[in-house]
Amino acid sequence: ATRRTLITAFSLEYVLIGLATAVFALAAGGVAAWFVVAHIMTLPSHFMPEVAVATILFALLVTVGIGLAGTWRVLGHKAAPVLRNL
Repeated sequence: ATRRTLITAFSLEYVLIGLATAVFALAAGGVAAWFVVAHIMTLPSHFMPEVAVATILFALLVTVGIGLAGTWRVLGHKAAPVLRNL
């Protein structure tokens, strides 16, 4: 496999991990925030989709960035020594 193929595969993997994490965090955080605001503070609660989309995009950017930063170093080496040390 070429370096480009590996980077593409890892990028897709990190996007899927980031998306799953962001959706779960958005759902859990949204429910928790709604409960606190509506039931404990007795204030009106509003869902803001632009903030939700920005949160998901930020989570994807951070996940892919950190994932590729860690992978980039390994992709610069020959495969055999890296695989021997796993």
